Amino acid sequence: MLNNYKIKNVTFCSNRAVLSNGEKQQVLNFTEAKLLEILLSKANEIVLKETLKEFAWQHTVVTDSSLTKSIAKLRRALAFFFEDEELIITIPRVGYKFVSHDVEPVANVDTSIEESLITKDDLTGNVQLTDYKEKNKFKQSVCSKVLLTLSILLIAGSLFNFLRLIPTKNEQVIAEGYHITALTSGGFSHTVITRKGIELDPKLSFLLSQQKCNCLFFVDKISDHFNISYFDPKNAKGRSFILDEKNLVEKLRVNLSQGEPK
Repeated sequence: MLNNYKIKNVTFCSNRAVLSNGEKQQVLNFTEAKLLEILLSKANEIVLKETLKEFAWQHTVVTDSSLTKSIAKLRRALAFFFEDEELIITIPRVGYKFVSHDVEPVANVDTSIEESLITKDDLTGNVQLTDYKEKNKFKQSVCSKVLLTLSILLIAGSLFNFLRLIPTKNEQVIAEGYHITALTSGGFSHTVITRKGIELDPKLSFLLSQQKCNCLFFVDKISDHFNISYFDPKNAKGRSFILDEKNLVEKLRVNLSQGEPK
């Protein structure tokens, strides 16, 4: 199944989770991108709720409410380009349908608008893409260092909250403002604690569920950095990581393999 599509003059790249028309773009989260991908692949067909949930939330049990919220966010992203069109319609108690006869699957999609924007110069036409990229790279480097410093300063507080939430005497105790997700796989049970409002990436949930322990995980997000801690009650061992959002799952997989509880 091709996962790149063109909707009239708007292109969608599923791998990058980006909608773009060459002048402006909208970046979707993982779940929204997966929902749009399957809806476009079955354009003008009804897609059942269970099919949508299974495709977008792999290995995770979700409610109809979560699906409804994600569809609403996806509709807002599409309205950025198709203001007067209702492309996703609800089939009550059944599912959803993407309605358009202008959906075309494509092999490759270039959603980058950076070059087309910065090479337009009404005065001289001499703006150089390389100069722009160097300046942008420097700004991103400074921002990354500032955010990393803030993350390090806050990790102590996050660890404190993590330890405070560890169940004692077989009682499940959780502070207000946090949410518990239970994961079970391969005979092991895991408890994942997150702040309310943080959505777990399905790939991240799957990775945590594969750890060979009955572990307690704490996942927190500060800007575009994740603080992930685990505690293995059986061996009384724990570890914490600070990872940026880019390639989060791949980087965490490497760290967990190096410090995986036995």
